[in-house]
Amino acid sequence: MRRFSLKYVFFSVALSAFLLLSACGRVDLTMSDMNNSSEVQTTTTTTTTTAPQTTVPPVEEFIPDDSFVKCQAAICYDLTKGEIIYEKNADERVYPASLTKLLTALTAINYTAPEYIYYVGSEIGLVEPDSSMAWLYEGTYIDRNGILTAMLAPSGNDAAYVIAVNVARKIYGDHLTDREAADYFGVLLNDYAKYLGAENSNFIVPDGYHNDDHYTTPRDMLKIAIASAESETICNITKEPSPLVYDEYGNWLSWNNGNQLLEDTTIPYNVYGLKNGYTDEAGFCFIGLAEMDRKKIITLTFDNYIPNRYADTKKLFDLGFGIYDEDRDYYYVPEEPEEEE
Repeated sequence: MRRFSLKYVFFSVALSAFLLLSACGRVDLTMSDMNNSSEVQTTTTTTTTTAPQTTVPPVEEFIPDDSFVKCQAAICYDLTKGEIIYEKNADERVYPASLTKLLTALTAINYTAPEYIYYVGSEIGLVEPDSSMAWLYEGTYIDRNGILTAMLAPSGNDAAYVIAVNVARKIYGDHLTDREAADYFGVLLNDYAKYLGAENSNFIVPDGYHNDDHYTTPRDMLKIAIASAESETICNITKEPSPLVYDEYGNWLSWNNGNQLLEDTTIPYNVYGLKNGYTDEAGFCFIGLAEMDRKKIITLTFDNYIPNRYADTKKLFDLGFGIYDEDRDYYYVPEEPEEEE
């Protein structure tokens, strides 16, 4: 029986292991593999392919020009940020018509407290023919917010003169005639307009009835509109489609607000006013205030045609709120269906 030495046995085992590994392929063993894992990891080579780069054309920003709205002059103002978004002929002289009543209201608020009582007197005889009226009765008494409502909601020229004469007599004395008091109130209007920063305007009458020397600019009216939008008293009146007030005897008075947007269910924002106006010389005018997503927008349009007054305003509101649709026809008015006989 042959005997093999221990050295020979060890050499044979080592040689067999070497030949087996050579036949199976090369193995990469790391120290961590040996110490921490019983798995054997094989080395593989991968090739990375870079995808071809494509250029995305930039999105063109929509910049509205003068043809964006059909009115003669306009402004869209972001009240929340305090910046103008759009303007057209903003420094051109325009006639404000009944938009004047916002300044009349601000002046009345400045000089009289909510509990102040206004007397409706003979000054209603100063109202020009064919004026819009609240149909106030001489000899009645109405508190300040009530008379403001009578002026702003139905655009009552009679209420505007009641305000003018009462405020002027409060400041300058009861000895003033109706005409003198109304003229003195014009001084107060201009003083308050200049206080608000309106430097290129001249106000003669409290109701905005046409006078060649009664004029403003859209930029000046924006300053009056901002002050009006910041007045809780004015906004509480102008946001109501049919506001209701009482005289000192408990008789109630109500008027329809001429602002069609207050009951427009097609718009996604809340409208709070502010005022519309019209004379032959001024055309159709409108100052709007709306809010959506904690953002407030003021719009002003001047010298327009009646079918376009609210269409222009909607475009400006949509532009201000960032929802303007270039493909939408804002001026399209669907025809009323014919009734069957």
